[in-house]
Amino acid sequence: MSSSKISPILPLAIGVICIGAAVVGLAISMTRVGDEEMSEKPLGGTPIAVQTTSVPKPVAEPEPVEMEEEEVSEEELRRELVRILLGRIAQTDREFNDAWLQKSHRFIKTPEDLQAFWDDYLALGQMRSQLMERAQARSKKRMPHDPRYFVSQATATLTQKDNTETALLKGVKENMALALYKKKEEEEAVEHIDPEFMGNFYKKILLMYNQLDKMAAEEGRDASSLMDDRIRTLEATIYDRYMYVVNKKNVTRSKKEGTGHSAASDLFRTDRMDMVINSYMLELGQIYHKGAVDEVIDRKKHQFYADQAFRILAMVYQRTHSGEALNLMREVNDIQRDYLHRLAKVNWKRAQLAAAAGETDKADNGYYVATQRYLQSMGQSVEGRRKLLAREFVVLKEEIARWQHQKRSLAAVDGG
Repeated sequence: MSSSKISPILPLAIGVICIGAAVVGLAISMTRVGDEEMSEKPLGGTPIAVQTTSVPKPVAEPEPVEMEEEEVSEEELRRELVRILLGRIAQTDREFNDAWLQKSHRFIKTPEDLQAFWDDYLALGQMRSQLMERAQARSKKRMPHDPRYFVSQATATLTQKDNTETALLKGVKENMALALYKKKEEEEAVEHIDPEFMGNFYKKILLMYNQLDKMAAEEGRDASSLMDDRIRTLEATIYDRYMYVVNKKNVTRSKKEGTGHSAASDLFRTDRMDMVINSYMLELGQIYHKGAVDEVIDRKKHQFYADQAFRILAMVYQRTHSGEALNLMREVNDIQRDYLHRLAKVNWKRAQLAAAAGETDKADNGYYVATQRYLQSMGQSVEGRRKLLAREFVVLKEEIARWQHQKRSLAAVDGG
């Protein structure tokens, strides 16, 4: 056939068909790419399908978003953290009194608890005294009975090098128990013993526990069993000193009442005792701080230790404005913030799993708790850390909005 007889429409039709096929192929390709991109989005940003029944994977921490942040000096960060801490301290109890002691102490909350603490040492001292009497009867050698002798024996043990746990318990704890028992025999009641002797009694026992704790750490042994004993002793010391201050102030004021004379000079001794109380409370806060740092298995105990540390150190700061207490609270604040962040993510995961399983109430509760924990952790964070948490929080709020839309859609279907 001659080329002049071929219709000019035919090449045009073939071109149109080719272009159409290319457009269809491009549309299919774009659809597939879109599906692949949706499937690769992290769970934190994936919409929850209305009809889904599959359980999603646990939420992953959102990918960091590149943001230009202003340079913040260390001094500015320090000032900001101090403002955060002072705000938190202002929300704690201000009065150091019986109510605070009952709330903050674990073992010595009442005078009866303190008496039980003394009774334990008096029983140990009585047992030692009876053993000494039997030894004296056999040897016909006069044994010492002066409480100061047994205090000196405890002091000598504390200053020895290469002590062992047995040597410390026998040389310090038993001798101080015996000294307390002998002193009580002289005074008829522990309450009548002079505060200097009782202060020395507590000091020696606490020094013993400090050495035992140090020895356990050097030998790689678990010292957690000593922690409660140390805390109980510190609480007894604080409570006893507190009772002394309260009683002394009441007696002094009643004597001066109506005389026109000032009680300031007579209360000087109570001021010194208040300083002793503050030092022991700081030590108690340090023990709880160390417990929070060391506890990496039991999360509830970890949180409890951190909360106790902050509560006690906040009281120390309010009474003394101690820089050491403030520095420790900064570390405790970081521990609490990280724990709140972890709780936020755990509850976020629980909410997602509950939503996928159709458990509406559990999902609502999980999202609510996650929201609260994020807000708390951001409230305890300085600017740079707060921005990182805020990015995750935005993703969470977007997901909650989709979850609310899903619930309304399901309700509309059920209503229809």
